[in-house]
Amino acid sequence: MLRPPPQLTVSEWAERHRMLGSRASAEPGPWRTSRPPYLKDVMDALSAVHPARRGVFMKGAQVGATESGNNWLGYIMHHVP
Repeated sequence: MLRPPPQLTVSEWAERHRMLGSRASAEPGPWRTSRPPYLKDVMDALSAVHPARRGVFMKGAQVGATESGNNWLGYIMHHVP
């Protein structure tokens, strides 16, 4: 029987599917949300299943915002090809 893919949050999607390359990361390999745990709520707020429709992300330099955005883009491309 065909079933739709499970509804994942962005952080769950990244844990399952995201790989970091050696040119982009000092720690190549699978994405682990446990490394930047403060980004979990930010990424999950970008999920289709989250009730928020608008958000603001105030941040410092080099805190993982670009990688969070890359996770979100991968999530969107995977779920809405």
